[in-house]
Amino acid sequence: MDLYLDTNIFIYLADNSSQFNKSCRDLIKFCQKHKIRIITSTETFQEIIHYAKNTKQLTSGIIIAEKVLLLTDGIYSIDKKTIEVYLKQVRKYPSAKSRDLIHLAVCLENGIAEIVTFDKDFKQFKEIRTITPDNLLSNAGSGK
Repeated sequence: MDLYLDTNIFIYLADNSSQFNKSCRDLIKFCQKHKIRIITSTETFQEIIHYAKNTKQLTSGIIIAEKVLLLTDGIYSIDKKTIEVYLKQVRKYPSAKSRDLIHLAVCLENGIAEIVTFDKDFKQFKEIRTITPDNLLSNAGSGK
Protein backbone atom coordinates (compact mmCIF):
# COMPACT_ATOMS: atom_id res chain seq x y z
CA MET A 1 0.00 0.00 0.00
CA ASP A 2 1.14 3.55 -0.77
CA LEU A 3 0.29 6.65 1.26
CA TYR A 4 0.74 10.13 -0.21
CA LEU A 5 1.81 12.66 2.43
CA ASP A 6 1.40 16.40 2.06
CA THR A 7 4.27 18.73 2.95
CA ASN A 8 2.79 19.79 6.28
CA ILE A 9 3.15 16.26 7.65
CA PHE A 10 6.93 16.49 7.25
CA ILE A 11 7.09 20.07 8.57
CA TYR A 12 5.16 19.14 11.73
CA LEU A 13 7.20 15.95 12.10
CA ALA A 14 10.35 18.07 12.26
CA ASP A 15 8.88 20.57 14.73
CA ASN A 16 8.86 19.07 18.22
CA SER A 17 6.86 22.04 19.51
CA SER A 18 4.02 21.53 17.01
CA GLN A 19 0.69 20.31 18.35
CA PHE A 20 0.68 17.90 15.38
CA ASN A 21 4.16 16.44 15.96
CA LYS A 22 3.02 13.35 17.87
CA SER A 23 0.36 12.53 15.27
CA CYS A 24 2.95 12.75 12.51
CA ARG A 25 5.44 10.59 14.43
CA ASP A 26 2.73 8.01 15.10
CA LEU A 27 1.81 8.00 11.40
CA ILE A 28 5.40 7.38 10.30
CA LYS A 29 5.82 4.59 12.88
CA PHE A 30 2.55 3.02 11.72
CA CYS A 31 3.66 3.11 8.09
CA GLN A 32 7.01 1.57 8.91
CA LYS A 33 5.47 -1.14 11.11
CA HIS A 34 2.88 -2.09 8.49
CA LYS A 35 5.23 -1.73 5.51
CA ILE A 36 3.15 1.08 4.01
CA ARG A 37 5.11 3.01 1.42
CA ILE A 38 5.43 6.73 2.16
CA ILE A 39 5.01 8.70 -1.05
CA THR A 40 5.20 12.42 -1.86
CA SER A 41 6.24 14.59 -4.80
CA THR A 42 9.03 16.93 -5.80
CA GLU A 43 6.68 19.78 -4.86
CA THR A 44 7.09 18.80 -1.20
CA PHE A 45 10.81 19.54 -1.32
CA GLN A 46 10.22 22.89 -3.01
CA GLU A 47 7.67 23.80 -0.32
CA ILE A 48 10.00 22.81 2.53
CA ILE A 49 12.82 24.98 1.17
CA HIS A 50 10.43 27.85 0.36
CA TYR A 51 9.05 27.76 3.92
CA ALA A 52 12.58 27.57 5.37
CA LYS A 53 13.73 30.57 3.35
CA ASN A 54 10.66 32.60 4.34
CA THR A 55 11.26 31.85 8.01
CA LYS A 56 15.01 32.46 7.66
CA GLN A 57 15.79 28.86 8.60
CA LEU A 58 17.35 27.58 5.40
CA THR A 59 19.83 25.24 7.10
CA SER A 60 16.99 23.66 9.05
CA GLY A 61 14.93 23.37 5.85
CA ILE A 62 17.72 21.55 4.07
CA ILE A 63 18.02 19.12 6.98
CA ILE A 64 14.25 18.51 6.91
CA ALA A 65 14.36 17.91 3.15
CA GLU A 66 17.23 15.45 3.59
CA LYS A 67 15.25 13.59 6.26
CA VAL A 68 12.22 13.46 3.95
CA LEU A 69 14.46 11.87 1.31
CA LEU A 70 15.32 9.15 3.81
CA LEU A 71 11.72 8.65 4.99
CA THR A 72 10.05 8.42 1.61
CA ASP A 73 9.80 5.29 -0.46
CA GLY A 74 8.70 7.11 -3.60
CA ILE A 75 8.81 10.64 -4.96
CA TYR A 76 6.60 11.55 -7.89
CA SER A 77 8.10 14.04 -10.31
CA ILE A 78 6.29 16.92 -11.93
CA ASP A 79 6.35 16.26 -15.66
CA LYS A 80 4.55 17.67 -18.69
CA LYS A 81 1.47 15.49 -18.19
CA THR A 82 1.25 16.52 -14.53
CA ILE A 83 1.42 20.18 -15.54
CA GLU A 84 -1.39 19.62 -18.06
CA VAL A 85 -3.53 18.12 -15.28
CA TYR A 86 -2.47 20.97 -12.98
CA LEU A 87 -3.56 23.63 -15.49
CA LYS A 88 -6.92 21.91 -15.88
CA GLN A 89 -7.36 21.99 -12.09
CA VAL A 90 -6.32 25.66 -11.94
CA ARG A 91 -9.22 26.42 -14.28
CA LYS A 92 -11.58 24.33 -12.18
CA TYR A 93 -10.42 25.76 -8.82
CA PRO A 94 -9.20 29.30 -9.62
CA SER A 95 -9.10 30.41 -5.98
CA ALA A 96 -7.19 27.36 -4.70
CA LYS A 97 -3.55 27.65 -3.68
CA SER A 98 -1.18 26.80 -6.52
CA ARG A 99 0.90 24.40 -4.43
CA ASP A 100 -2.22 22.49 -3.36
CA LEU A 101 -3.23 22.19 -6.99
CA ILE A 102 0.18 20.74 -7.85
CA HIS A 103 -0.29 18.07 -5.17
CA LEU A 104 -3.79 17.41 -6.51
CA ALA A 105 -2.44 17.06 -10.05
CA VAL A 106 0.26 14.64 -8.89
CA CYS A 107 -2.37 12.53 -7.13
CA LEU A 108 -4.69 12.52 -10.14
CA GLU A 109 -1.90 11.75 -12.60
CA ASN A 110 -0.67 8.83 -10.47
CA GLY A 111 -4.01 7.32 -9.49
CA ILE A 112 -3.81 8.36 -5.85
CA ALA A 113 -7.25 8.58 -4.26
CA GLU A 114 -6.25 9.94 -0.84
CA ILE A 115 -3.81 12.45 0.63
CA VAL A 116 -2.76 12.63 4.27
CA THR A 117 -2.71 16.26 5.39
CA PHE A 118 -3.75 18.73 8.05
CA ASP A 119 -4.53 21.29 5.34
CA LYS A 120 -8.30 21.84 5.35
CA ASP A 121 -8.05 23.59 1.97
CA PHE A 122 -7.80 20.17 0.32
CA LYS A 123 -11.42 19.47 1.31
CA GLN A 124 -12.56 21.61 -1.63
CA PHE A 125 -11.16 19.07 -4.11
CA LYS A 126 -13.80 16.51 -5.00
CA GLU A 127 -11.32 14.34 -6.91
CA ILE A 128 -9.42 13.06 -3.87
CA ARG A 129 -10.17 12.20 -0.29
CA THR A 130 -8.22 13.94 2.47
CA ILE A 131 -7.50 12.42 5.83
CA THR A 132 -5.53 13.53 8.86
CA PRO A 133 -2.97 11.23 10.47
CA ASP A 134 -5.23 10.88 13.52
CA ASN A 135 -8.21 9.85 11.40
CA LEU A 136 -6.13 7.40 9.41
CA LEU A 137 -4.72 5.79 12.55
CA SER A 138 -8.13 5.73 14.20
CA ASN A 139 -9.69 4.06 11.14
CA ALA A 140 -6.83 1.55 10.97
CA GLY A 141 -7.35 0.70 14.64
CA SER A 142 -11.05 0.12 14.13
CA GLY A 143 -10.55 -1.93 10.98
CA LYS A 144 -12.18 0.60 8.64
